[in-house]
Amino acid sequence: MDKGKNKVTKTVDIEIYGIVQGVGFRPFTAKLADKYGIKGQVCNHGGYVKIKATGSTDKLEDFIDGLSYEKPKQSEIVHIKVVDAIYENFEEFIIEESNEVSSEVVMLPVDLPICEDCLKEMQDNTNLRSKHPFISCMACGPRYSIIDRVPYDRCNTSMADFKMCMSCNTEYTSRKDRRYHAQTISCKHCGPYLIYRNLENIELSDEEAFNLAVKEINNGKIIAVKGVGGYHFSCSPFNTSVVEKLRDIKLREEKPFAVMFKNIEDIETYCEVTPEERQLLESNAIPIVLLRRKASAICESVYKDSRFLGAFLPYTALQHMLIEKCGPLVMTSANLSHLPIIKDEEDIFQFISKGLTGILYNKRDIRVRLDDSVAKICGGQRQIIRRSRGYVPMPIYLTIGNLMPKFTIFAAGAQLKASFCLAKGQFTYPSEYFGDLEEEPSYKVYKQSYEHMKELLNIVPELAVCDMHPGYFTTVFAEKLNIPLLKVQHHHAHIASVMAEHNLHQVIGVAFDGTGYGQDGAIWGGEFLVCSGANYKRYGHLKYINILGGDESMKDARKTSTCYLIATGMEEFITDERKNIIISAVKNHINTWPCSSMGRLFDVISSILKVCDYNGFEGECAIKLENVAAKAKEMAIEPIEMSFDIYEEDNEIIVDASSLLKTIIRAMDAGDVHICALSLGFHYSVADMVINVINIISSKSGIRDVALSGGVFQNSILLERCLENIRENGYRVYINNKVPPNDSGIALGQAYIGMQNLKKG
Repeated sequence: MDKGKNKVTKTVDIEIYGIVQGVGFRPFTAKLADKYGIKGQVCNHGGYVKIKATGSTDKLEDFIDGLSYEKPKQSEIVHIKVVDAIYENFEEFIIEESNEVSSEVVMLPVDLPICEDCLKEMQDNTNLRSKHPFISCMACGPRYSIIDRVPYDRCNTSMADFKMCMSCNTEYTSRKDRRYHAQTISCKHCGPYLIYRNLENIELSDEEAFNLAVKEINNGKIIAVKGVGGYHFSCSPFNTSVVEKLRDIKLREEKPFAVMFKNIEDIETYCEVTPEERQLLESNAIPIVLLRRKASAICESVYKDSRFLGAFLPYTALQHMLIEKCGPLVMTSANLSHLPIIKDEEDIFQFISKGLTGILYNKRDIRVRLDDSVAKICGGQRQIIRRSRGYVPMPIYLTIGNLMPKFTIFAAGAQLKASFCLAKGQFTYPSEYFGDLEEEPSYKVYKQSYEHMKELLNIVPELAVCDMHPGYFTTVFAEKLNIPLLKVQHHHAHIASVMAEHNLHQVIGVAFDGTGYGQDGAIWGGEFLVCSGANYKRYGHLKYINILGGDESMKDARKTSTCYLIATGMEEFITDERKNIIISAVKNHINTWPCSSMGRLFDVISSILKVCDYNGFEGECAIKLENVAAKAKEMAIEPIEMSFDIYEEDNEIIVDASSLLKTIIRAMDAGDVHICALSLGFHYSVADMVINVINIISSKSGIRDVALSGGVFQNSILLERCLENIRENGYRVYINNKVPPNDSGIALGQAYIGMQNLKKG
């Protein structure tokens, strides 16, 4: 390389998209420019940061690299655009006033956890904001959850209801102060204020409110606590009776609760924490992280049968204050199971008569309800299970060339674990998690959020993309928009979501989930696809089994297992008391549907092994089956060998579980095999089958990139085994890292396919 070229002085324009406003990014940029001898200027420009930088090419390279690798902890860069500009000879590097001119891309700030500086002030008894539960600054505090409109100014948020005192106003207007233009600035004099309402509807405020709330929790009571995106139900995780009472309040029998801890060291007392998990726990989003739990004093009612404990750290001042006085706390979304998290006082007050002792709240309105995000580390990679607070509305940048400029898309998503996606140009904005749209309140929130988000982002969709399922509420909603509509097959969208994240053009896709509407009208869910751009071809699938009840069958694993035993000629092993009715319905094709779902096969094995017969929540049978397999690994029990039959029929690869099922049934009938060994053997057989089918498809197509997606791949044992097998065979394998592999990630895949269609057109 000619070293002389690196000494050439030039000017470049830099645009930085992401969480780069309201996090001290401009002061950081100025300091970084001084470090590398760069002259120029930086300003907030619409929804992004714009930099004009002059310096030698080598120093500019270091400066641009530093913007990514030395950025403030609270910032998150989605995309950096660098172009050469007309040379300008600057005397210094300056911070310009913000330019609120509307830009092609709007970047909305995510809600940020309390920063170290504010935490120190809150814990300092001599500080103005000592024990102030709403302390924040430029680098922390609520953002998206309180915003009404752009730009993100105090007057455009629910903080407009609280007039700044003189002291706060001085800090807010002082450029050298770290609360300069901190829109959520507040203190004990100007609000919001803490309020506690008890069973008698008596209200206490400020320190009295906090002290009584602490007393109630420590006395074994359940209270509701207002957070950033909604209310939590909170109680001690060490008291079985109080946790069981909480389950009664939420109508939640089995699904585990999350526990909030003071710090990482506290978490390590109760859970195993790897370096990757620690990094995830401390990331800006502060998600609930699923960790392998240790034996501890936390009662079994918190986690039930799960080998994991959902653990997370406090992200608001109030949460830090509560944990300091109460120790670890159950912090679960305040709602009834399957319904949206409660954000408004009028709704939470109704729970006082349903078992709550009191409500700790404030009068700062929540504009957007946001559940806590949930994630885990699997195979050394981040896997998001629920994408909401801390991640939304951060966009995902798609590297797709030749797009129509500024073209806008609405991707409606799926029915379960619903979320939608708005796209403008190459920026896609996945929404928060809404839950199951079969519940009318969830569907109502979905529609409200769509209107709010598209207004904030200044996006008027020109194309709608939805699932092919005619009965999905999301499909009906997209049809009613009266704009051009593209319907996308469910599992194609799953694989496309991985392609979108990793900038892949052609892959072998393995899509395993519980249910999805197939192009032939059948229930798909065990699919092997080749996806290329906007197109896909189905190369293989799990053999069709006629199941009774269609989509509704996903809950009744025992009924599904009976259907499988009928199909494999093993009727003598059916123990279901509905045996004759089911046999008659299946053989006469009454309300039956052909099904290739891997999720349903997991249900079948769970039922046959007498692990779980019914999905009280989505995936319960499969989760419990995985826990049984994990016990085999922990106890060093060898898996029982079993295998699928793989053959070709009508130019499709068929994966037949009949012989595998017979191996399990005979072992169970003999009664001399541990169910842990059978469960682990089943998991391994699925992973071995996956690589065998991939090898067949690759030999036909020559493709060496593999994408795995679908809710079944939230199973850590299966996913880790698949990743290992696929890599050992020389393939490049990709999974979802930015959106969930479950149906919450569908919308990103739909948006990607919509963009590819535009590109193709």
